Amino acid sequence: MRIEPPFCTKCGEPAPAIEGLCGSCRSNEHLFDFARSALLFTHSLREIIHHLKYADRVSLAEPLGKLLKECFERERFTGKMVVPVPLYRARERERGFNQAELIAAGLHLPMNTRLVQRRKNTPSQTGLSRNQRKRNLAGAFEIREQVTGTVIVVDDVYTTGSTMNEIARTLKRSGAERVEVLTVARVPSYRTEETDASAAAVRVQ
Repeated sequence: MRIEPPFCTKCGEPAPAIEGLCGSCRSNEHLFDFARSALLFTHSLREIIHHLKYADRVSLAEPLGKLLKECFERERFTGKMVVPVPLYRARERERGFNQAELIAAGLHLPMNTRLVQRRKNTPSQTGLSRNQRKRNLAGAFEIREQVTGTVIVVDDVYTTGSTMNEIARTLKRSGAERVEVLTVARVPSYRTEETDASAAAVRVQ
């Protein structure tokens, strides 16, 4: 389901009757400057992303990339350089690919897969509270090259924004002026706990 207004003008959080910024953005909780997602995170979309990540259905990255490109073209993105959210090296070797990188290829923009590296093999975020996610990701990323200007960070799902916040923090400390976020799916804040429980159940199967 495509995300339609009303939503937060900064982070893209869907909410009925919202005008301007959501509570999190008014409180300056987000360190990135702009975020949008193509679709709401539904059961069907969860299954598609799950098959891509855990069942080696890499062909699914192409249609997801097309959805990402459509969102990029209709929203007010200013960046032209894409950085996929990195996996820890051992995890990427085990999986054989980084799903964020495959999806981001659909944007047909310059992409730097070396700029941001994950230096900690962080435990799964599933089931963690917002504060626990933040602690889990503290210091998890590092910058390997010089960075300036605007960077677009791409991932499959935006849940609480903790991963994007930590990457934005790391990028801005290293010289980035603006960090924009683009994901295929968005979990509204009122559905975060429900989605975590559902994702955990799927992985047990």
